[in-house]
Amino acid sequence: MYNNMKYFLLSITNTCNKSCDYCVVKPWLNNPEFPDKATAQDFISFLSKEMRVGDVVEITGGEPTLFPELIKLLEFLKKNEAKVILRTNGALLDKWRADYENMVVVLAKHNTDDHTIERLKRYLLPQDLVIDDIPGDIMQKEQDKPIFKADNISPLKTHSFAKMFHVTNDGKVRAMSCSKWDMGTIWDYKPQNYLCCPKCPFMLGAWNLIARLKYFLFCASFFPMYMLGDIN
Repeated sequence: MYNNMKYFLLSITNTCNKSCDYCVVKPWLNNPEFPDKATAQDFISFLSKEMRVGDVVEITGGEPTLFPELIKLLEFLKKNEAKVILRTNGALLDKWRADYENMVVVLAKHNTDDHTIERLKRYLLPQDLVIDDIPGDIMQKEQDKPIFKADNISPLKTHSFAKMFHVTNDGKVRAMSCSKWDMGTIWDYKPQNYLCCPKCPFMLGAWNLIARLKYFLFCASFFPMYMLGDIN
């Protein structure tokens, strides 16, 4: 199973409460020409066909906590034992976060004030990360072209994902974010065989985050109180 893990990158919404100058998807955000078309059930139906226990699902946007059916999607992923990454600016992050120990949250500060960030930190679990600023040498400059640089937080330079699926809020499915390899939509999906790039920045980033999640879950299996974090 470990050698056949799949990675699903779900861009579930174009809605966002921020307007960061460096955002590579800014032209699509809150733009009526690019509305959200896929519902939580649409994503779930697609994942039910391809996802297996232990696979990795990364949820992004836009701002994913503004997706009205986020909890429905998270419940499905928890029930089906997926490992989840949630990238968020914390717009609607709240106590519900504690219900999903199978998830690592990456809270990006962007231009949020320090007081708000400190309030949001109360909802995080030990495996979660807070990113204050993105260093210039790894800041993504172009859509679908992220930059990965190994460091003390992300030390792993290879991944073992067998397949990647990038599913966007309009329902389109691609083999990888950087490719234009069309696999139809979640409503008329056309499976294809392909090889994953071993140096894909998306997959390397996800692989390191899931390694972090597994480590903290392992620690919690011996010390259950460990997972309470700063919630209280």
